Amino acid sequence: MTYKIRPLMRNKAFGALVFLLAVIGVAIVIYRPLTYFYEYDPQYYPIDYGRFNFFSYFTVQSNIFVTFYLFCLAFAIFGNRKAMKVAFNPTVRLFATTYIIVTGAVYCGGFPLGMSPPLHWDTFGHIAHSFIQVFHHMIIPPFTVLLFLLPPTERKVSKKSVWLAGIYPFVYSLFSIARGALTSQHFYAYPFYKPDFFWNLFLKDREFNTLYAYALEFVMLIFGIGLFVLIAAILRLINNKIVSNMSNTEVMS
Repeated sequence: MTYKIRPLMRNKAFGALVFLLAVIGVAIVIYRPLTYFYEYDPQYYPIDYGRFNFFSYFTVQSNIFVTFYLFCLAFAIFGNRKAMKVAFNPTVRLFATTYIIVTGAVYCGGFPLGMSPPLHWDTFGHIAHSFIQVFHHMIIPPFTVLLFLLPPTERKVSKKSVWLAGIYPFVYSLFSIARGALTSQHFYAYPFYKPDFFWNLFLKDREFNTLYAYALEFVMLIFGIGLFVLIAAILRLINNKIVSNMSNTEVMS
């Protein structure tokens, strides 16, 4: 089977830019645990969960996924055919874009709701930490969306891929809820994984009931996974519309 390749996907300067962003992504993954420091904050960080807890966040995991995708894309642009199989795969592109959109939207939407920790720029440690937050939530998400709007080939996204996009966040959410409920430190990666979050949001006038609270949380979880699937469905429509209109380009065997 042959696929038409967008000329941009042969542009070495663009490949260098993609590679640079991937390198920054890896540098962050190395830097953050190595330079970990704990600062007590009664609202956001009341307990020291340790340096490797950094990897517990959907933000970090989705960014690692995107970093892997960016490396594959960069190598693909430079002509590596094995990398092309990953970077030009429409399902991989769909998953990466869907997850990073949610990452950026939840974080930025958390500011007015008081759920996202404020950014500080007073010390080197704070500057580095704040840059990581900006890079993960405000730079990589729009860049990944831009990449999605520039499909490398005319391959379309299948309907099956849309539904599959909900599996990882569903498993991640179940694990995060179970970890918070069953471990001694009761760490919840995000406030909405706590059983009392939606109870206080919708039923705060009623006496708290643990069983009903988890039932409500499960309903909201299904709704949340539905948002992932909806975003993936919208992206599929956009991608398939764009590739249908792609002009003639070079052909890859």
